[in-house]
Amino acid sequence: MKNRSSLNNLLNRDRKTLYIILSIVMISVLTLTVVYAALSTTLNITGNAEVTAASWDIHFDNIQINTGSVEATTIPKIIDSKTINFVVNLKEPGDYYKFTVDIVNEGTIDAMIDSVVKTPELTETQAKYIKYEIEYTDGNSINSKQLLPKDSTKTISVLVAYRSDVASTDIPTTGESLSLSFTMNYIQSDETGTQI
Repeated sequence: MKNRSSLNNLLNRDRKTLYIILSIVMISVLTLTVVYAALSTTLNITGNAEVTAASWDIHFDNIQINTGSVEATTIPKIIDSKTINFVVNLKEPGDYYKFTVDIVNEGTIDAMIDSVVKTPELTETQAKYIKYEIEYTDGNSINSKQLLPKDSTKTISVLVAYRSDVASTDIPTTGESLSLSFTMNYIQSDETGTQI
C-alpha cells in the first residue's frame, strides 16, 4: 500500500509539474504573439506628380529676298506657317532667285528632322542649266537626324538659278515649267539626333 500511496503522490506531483509546464508554455506563446504584434510596422509611400503641358510649334518665319535676285512673279509667302510658295521666271543664263527663311522651334520639345524629300530630282539634262539648292546659310546640307532644339532657330537658303556656266549647246530651245518641292519632316528628338 505504501507503494501505491507513493505512486499516487508521485503522479500528483508530476501532474502539478505538467500543469506548471503547460502554463509556462501558454504564457510564452501569448507573450511571443504580443511581442510579434509590438514589432510589426506598416510602411506607406504617398506622393503627387505634376505633368507640365508641352507644346509642339515648328514653323517658318522671316523671309528675306537676296539682293540680285530676279523679280518674282509671286514673292515667297508663308502659308499656315508651314508652307512657302513662290513663282519665278528665269529668262537667261545667270538669272537666279534666292531667299532665306528661318525654321523656328518655339515649342517646349527638342525636334529633329526625320526625313527630307526634294522633288523633282533634276534630270541630267536639266541639271546642266538649272540649279535648285536648299541648305543652311552656313553651307551645310539639310539631312535627317539633325537637331532643332526647343527655343532655337536655324536659317536656310533657297536658290533657283539658270546656270551661268551652261554651254550654249545645253540651253533649252523650248520653255520649261518645273514644279519644285522640298519637304522636311520634323519629329521629337531622340538620342540619335546630331547637332548642326
